[in-house]
Amino acid sequence: MTQVLTVPLAEGLAALLRGESVSWAALGLEPGDFLTACVEEDLTGLVHRQLAAAPPADWPRDVLGELERAARADAAREALRRRELIAVLDALAGSGIRPILLKGTPLAYTVYGEPSLRPRGDTDLLIRREERESVRRVLAALGYEATNYSDGELLFRQFELAKDDAFGLRHALDFHWRISTESVFADLLGYDELDGEATSVPALGPHARTAGGVHALLLACVHPVMHHRGVERPIWLYDIHLLASRLPPSAFEAFTALAVRKGVAAICAYELELARSRLGTRVPADALAELAARGRDAGEPSAEYLAPGRGWREELASNVRGLPRWSDRLRLLREVAFPAPRYMLRAYRLDGVAAGAALLPALYVHRGLRGLWQVLRSRK
Repeated sequence: MTQVLTVPLAEGLAALLRGESVSWAALGLEPGDFLTACVEEDLTGLVHRQLAAAPPADWPRDVLGELERAARADAAREALRRRELIAVLDALAGSGIRPILLKGTPLAYTVYGEPSLRPRGDTDLLIRREERESVRRVLAALGYEATNYSDGELLFRQFELAKDDAFGLRHALDFHWRISTESVFADLLGYDELDGEATSVPALGPHARTAGGVHALLLACVHPVMHHRGVERPIWLYDIHLLASRLPPSAFEAFTALAVRKGVAAICAYELELARSRLGTRVPADALAELAARGRDAGEPSAEYLAPGRGWREELASNVRGLPRWSDRLRLLREVAFPAPRYMLRAYRLDGVAAGAALLPALYVHRGLRGLWQVLRSRK
């Protein structure tokens, strides 16, 4: 579990990302705790880059050495990930599938100075809904297998395929056919809309494409709120910082209009203000003011995701309310309560066990009781 950043550490990391000099004493941490925080927050490479040229005199040599070692390892892993992703995109293109890369991976190759400076656990790709089975077939030929995802048309709207390469490095690909698992955001940006403004990512081969600058910034602003309950992570703010810093004033006008039209103006105002206050991101004052005012006046349903202390119950309630039809709401609740048998057997490590199917009723009862207990304790 990721540790909560102390105030001195959070402020020190933000200052380093702004390019400022930070003394070791100001962080108030043991070397091991600092290095662990950098790994958990995906900041090892960025911190190393900021310190490599001229580290303050009081920084421990072992900390600087470990940062350098970890940064080199990240660069080596990134080279393997790049090679694998190019092969995947080539294979998909051979079957007429042209996914749109989202979030961390394309940002690593378009707005970061070096791709290894933007660690991530997987690569997100948006495809057309009707391409799902074709994607599975193409990736199976490359050695990918489905992970144990609880699927569902309304519950997740995505599937994950993964494999371990010859070096033991895991490659995980999340294929989305809707932009979000949350119904409030599911139709925020569709494939056709992103496709119309998609830009190439040459470093990832001739078939790599990602969202255009305005769309990418919108996704970066909404992502922490729609999927992570508004958790503030420096690396996500740095994504926003880099994307916003590249937008000219005219593009910010288009961004503001898009956020208002999509009903996420309040969220975008909140995240951009965070980036401005933490990282010094230059955001046109009129754009920030309009986003805040329009979001406040419109009473956007998405703004409830900004409320502090949201838990699983609130997320589920918002997800149910966001569906327009009662039939869809009931279907979502059924998908939550009764996942596919294959998922259940894998989750209980009974996949391939002869008696597994006979035990399914008991497994569903156990899962339901355990889930109810977690909900009652607000730990779900």
